[in-house]
This record gives sequence, structure tokens and C-alpha cells, in this order.
Amino acid sequence: MPDMFNFTPEMNNYFNSLPKNLQETILQTGAKINSLTDLKEIAKGFSGNENA
Repeated sequence: MPDMFNFTPEMNNYFNSLPKNLQETILQTGAKINSLTDLKEIAKGFSGNENA
């Protein structure tokens, strides 16, 4: 599970802007997310949306 307690405010805002089902998918992956770029790449990969 990503360590949401270490999310920056920008990462938190981006994560909260994602659809709830995508948020759940990201949480369930256990992916290492160390930056906003990591988070965006993971979201893009799971959503199939280049603009995620």
C-alpha cells in the first residue's frame, strides 16, 4: 500500500482528484510512490488515460 502519510500536499491533491475506483486500485497495488511523477505514471498506467 502506498504510504499516503508521506504524500506531499500536491500528491494528496492529485490523488484526491482521481476517480474513487482508480484511487482504490492504486491503494491495492502496494506500489512504491515517492513523487508526484510516480503517482501520475501509476494513475496513467491503470486508467489508460494519457491525461491522468
